[in-house]
Amino acid sequence: MVLILIKQIFVMLGMMAVGAVLFKVGQLDEKGIEQLSNLALYVATPGVVLRSLAIPFNPSALKEGVWVMVFTVLMIVVSVVIGRIGCGKPDRVGTFAVVFSNAGFIGIPLISGILGEEWVFFVTMNMVAGTIIFWTYGVYLMSGDKGEVSVKKILTNPNFIAVAVGMVLFVAPIEVPYIPMRILDAMADMNTGLGMVILGATLGASNVGLMVSDTRLYKATALRLLAVPLVCIALFMVMPVAYEVKMVMMIIAAAPAASATSMLALKYGADYSYGTGLSIGTTIVSMITMPLVLGLAAKVLGG
Repeated sequence: MVLILIKQIFVMLGMMAVGAVLFKVGQLDEKGIEQLSNLALYVATPGVVLRSLAIPFNPSALKEGVWVMVFTVLMIVVSVVIGRIGCGKPDRVGTFAVVFSNAGFIGIPLISGILGEEWVFFVTMNMVAGTIIFWTYGVYLMSGDKGEVSVKKILTNPNFIAVAVGMVLFVAPIEVPYIPMRILDAMADMNTGLGMVILGATLGASNVGLMVSDTRLYKATALRLLAVPLVCIALFMVMPVAYEVKMVMMIIAAAPAASATSMLALKYGADYSYGTGLSIGTTIVSMITMPLVLGLAAKVLGG
């Protein structure tokens, strides 16, 4: 598991390097980064959700999936408390990074490689619950403006639509035709690569010296990679699901900050240099923390 994890993180760092080089040689500018961010948030991520839910109905998987959604909400509540106390109320970007992990860009490839493709379904169930919270509380947290969160904006958000349509596809005896399914595959396959290129390009556009001198970065990183997953080990001990499902949740809990930390910071005018530092910094540090935390979780949770 540790070797697979380290290999996957190095692959992602390589993709980030591509984005940084593209920016440095002038093939990508800040406007392009913003446009790619919209593509990732509103096309690739919904594609992942839809593809993962467009599978034959399985009552047992649904039952455990419901528990995943319940404990996803509990995990987010715990993370909010940790983020608010640890980062402080004024630090909106830091709290966002503590609360929302990189379930899509990093969680999915890791879970597929470590546990197997069939367990990715439970990442999607995590994303079903997390998406609603992300585009309500998460947007408010990053923007600081309740006006950015409205019923109309939620219902017309491609991610919410993907969740709603995906759940219908899962519970109903509907088989997605070949051509739409291949389109979904193509959109979803952009998810990880696009997210990492955006992060790398954003790093290339940022003042690295200024980022690493920001002491907030180290506090939020420790909370995201150590405090949250360690508390979640205790939380998942009472989760009435298979060991593998618990480990899916642990991988998500131990993952670095969401790539959207920098994307939404840019979109809503928050401190996007700090957001980029958190996205990239937690990804690099997670090479050390994730093997340690997941190794402990495997022993405690009964693997």
